[in-house]
Amino acid sequence: MLTNYDSNSNIHELTDREIYAAIRYLEVDRPQLEPQNAGAQAIDNGVVIPVCLSIVLLLANLWFYWPG
Repeated sequence: MLTNYDSNSNIHELTDREIYAAIRYLEVDRPQLEPQNAGAQAIDNGVVIPVCLSIVLLLANLWFYWPG
């Protein structure tokens, strides 16, 4: 990044290399976040699938056994 930081510096004076270095510095490190989210997604899938199957079975029962 910039070696001499000046709060009044103009953004147009930055080179592409300095801009890319600043973006890389500010980006969130994805590999650290993925293992935490993987467990949450597995729990979500474990809840969503049975709920959807229950709804389908309920609708099938209503369809076949509806008086009429």
